[in-house]
Amino acid sequence: MKFLKQNPKVLRDRSVKLCIDFLRTVFIITLSYLFVYPLLFMVCTAFQDPTSVNDPSVILFPKKWSLESVKEMIEVLRYWDSAWLTLIIAVTSTLASLVSCSLVGYGLSRYKFKGQNLIFMLVVLTIIVPPQTILPSKLLNFQFFDFGGLLSLIPGKPSVNLLNTVWTFVLPSLFATGLRSGLFIYIFKQFFSGLPKELEEAARIDGCSAMQTYVRIIIPLAVPAFITVTLFSFIWHWNDLYSSSMFFTNDVKPLMPLLNSLDTLLERSSIGSSAYVARTYKASATLLTILPPLILYIFTQKYFTESIERSGIVG
Repeated sequence: MKFLKQNPKVLRDRSVKLCIDFLRTVFIITLSYLFVYPLLFMVCTAFQDPTSVNDPSVILFPKKWSLESVKEMIEVLRYWDSAWLTLIIAVTSTLASLVSCSLVGYGLSRYKFKGQNLIFMLVVLTIIVPPQTILPSKLLNFQFFDFGGLLSLIPGKPSVNLLNTVWTFVLPSLFATGLRSGLFIYIFKQFFSGLPKELEEAARIDGCSAMQTYVRIIIPLAVPAFITVTLFSFIWHWNDLYSSSMFFTNDVKPLMPLLNSLDTLLERSSIGSSAYVARTYKASATLLTILPPLILYIFTQKYFTESIERSGIVG
C-alpha cells in the first residue's frame, strides 16, 4: 500500500484495470443470461406440472415438478419413431455429403480444366438460390423416380416412388446437390486450396495414385474441414422443415414437421384445452426436439470452434 501511495500512476492503472475487469464480467454475465434464459425457461416450463400452470406466484421455477407433459409429447409426436427417422436422415445425408462434397471441392481446388471457374461460380450460386424454387421439380422427380431413365428401358417397369423415404435426402447428398451442398463444397475447396501442393507431388513420386493421395494424405490433413461440415450438415438436416414437410406425408415424419403442426396434434389429442396448459406441452415437445443436437454440441463445441477457425471461413 505504501508503494501504491508513493506511485499514484500505478494506483490509477490498477484501478482502471479493476474497473474494466468488473465491467467486462458484468457484460459477459448479462449476455450469457440473455442466451441462457430462453433455454432455462423452456426446461422449467417443460417439467412443470400442467395442473399448476395457472399459479400466478410462479415466475420461472415451478413449485411442482412433473414428467407428465414430457410423457404425453413422446406419445403425441411418436417421438422414438420420428427421432429415429430424423437421426437416419441426418447421419446418412451427412456421410454422403462428406464424400461427395469433399471430392468436388478437391477437384475444383487441385485440377485445372476448361470451365473450372464457371463451375465453381455455379456452385457458389446454389448457395443463394432459394430451395423453394427447385423443390417442385424435385418433388415430381422423387415421386416418379426412374433412375435417370433406366427403368423406362424395361418394358412394363413402373417408376419408383421415393417419397416418405430417406432417399429423398440421401440421393441429392450423394451427388453433392443436397441440403447446403454448395456451402460444403466451398468450405472444402477453400481449405484444400490452402494445402501445399508439394505434398501431392511427393506422394505422386512415391507411386500413389490420385485417389490414394486423397485418402492417405489429404483427408488426414482436412480433419478441421470435415468436422465443420459434419456438424453443419447434421444440424441443418435435423432442423430441416420445408423439405421434410414436402417429402414426408405419413404419420411418422421427421421431428420438425411434427413440431410445426403441434397445435393440430394437441387438438386431436384433446390435452391442450387451455393456452396455459398447452404451453407446457409445447415446451416439452421443443425440448425433446432440440435435445439430441444440444447434446451433440455440448460434447463437440471445442472441436467445432477449432475447426471453424482452421477451415478458413471466419469473417
